[in-house]
Amino acid sequence: MDTTSLYYFKELTKDLNVTHAARRLYLSQQTLSNHISRLEKWCGTPLFYRKPRLALTPAGRYLLQYAEHTLMEEQQMKDTVSDIAEEQQGTIRFGASYARYYTLLPEILPALSEKYPNVSLDITDDNAAPLITKMLSGDLDIILSPRKDILPTLDSTLLMATTVYLCVADSLLTRYYGEEAAALKEKSRHGANLADFSKLPFYIITLPNSLGSRLAACFEEANFIPRIYMQVETLRMSDIVASTRLAATFNTTIPLDTEIRTMAPDINIFPLKSHGEIVHHNVYLIHYKNRYIPRYIEYFRSLIIDYYKKHKDVDLTRVVK
Repeated sequence: MDTTSLYYFKELTKDLNVTHAARRLYLSQQTLSNHISRLEKWCGTPLFYRKPRLALTPAGRYLLQYAEHTLMEEQQMKDTVSDIAEEQQGTIRFGASYARYYTLLPEILPALSEKYPNVSLDITDDNAAPLITKMLSGDLDIILSPRKDILPTLDSTLLMATTVYLCVADSLLTRYYGEEAAALKEKSRHGANLADFSKLPFYIITLPNSLGSRLAACFEEANFIPRIYMQVETLRMSDIVASTRLAATFNTTIPLDTEIRTMAPDINIFPLKSHGEIVHHNVYLIHYKNRYIPRYIEYFRSLIIDYYKKHKDVDLTRVVK
C-alpha cells in the first residue's frame, strides 16, 4: 500500500470534499481522486459513499484508523532515522491559538533556526479541543493548551498560570463613574472585582473558548449580565478595543506583555479577582508520552519552556494617575 495515497485519504476524511481537500493539499482534483481510486482498488471495496454527499463507508472508517496509526509510525521512523543519520532536518507540527504563538514564535525562532536551519514549522491555529483531537490523530507533534489532558498517551507540562487582566481606559471610567472613578482605581489596584465595573460596556470572548468560559464564571459570580460592546472568539483585538476607549477588555500576561508597548497610555490594567483570588489561566505544553521525540523538537520544547519562565513573575498592573 502506498503511504502517500494513505496520507491523501486521511486528509480527505477531514473535509469530505474533494475540491476543498485538493486545494488545501495543492493537488489537482484528478490527482487526489486517482489516489483514492488506487486505494479502493487495493482494498477491493469502496471507501466512500459518493451520494448524497461524500461519507466514509464501514471499510473507510476502519482504514482511517489504520491510516492514522501507520502514518504516525512512519513519522516516528523518519524522526528516529533522521537523528541517527544526524541530518538534523524535519518538520515540527505545532498547534496553538494565535494569542499564544504570535508573541512566542518571534522570540524563539531565531535560536531554533540557528541550531537547526533545515527544520521547518507547520502551524495549526486552533482552540484547545480541536488541537487535542488533531494530536491524537497524529497530525501534531506538540501543542500549547489551557487544558491539562489526562489521556495516558499524552504528557502535560504546566508552563505558567498566566494572570487575567481587566483593561479599561481612564476616560471610560470617568464617563461611567464620574468622581467615583479615582476610588475605584485604587480599590482595584490589587485585584478588580467585576461587580464594581457593572456599568461598563465589555469586549466579550465567546464560548466555548476556555478563557471565555473562565470569564463567564466571573460575570456569574459578580451577578450581572455584561453589556456587550463587541463579542469575538479570541483575544486578538483586545488591546485595540481597549485603546479606542469604548469598552473594557480582558487580556492575559503573555500577549499583554507585548501589546502594552503600543496600547494607549491611559489604559488602566487591573489583575482580575474572583472569589477573593486573582484569576489565572493555565497554559500547558502537551506532547506524546511514549513516542520518540527528535532532538530538534526537544530543543523547540526547551525554548518554549524557557520563554515562559522569563514571563513567570511579570506584573503588568498599571493604574493611571
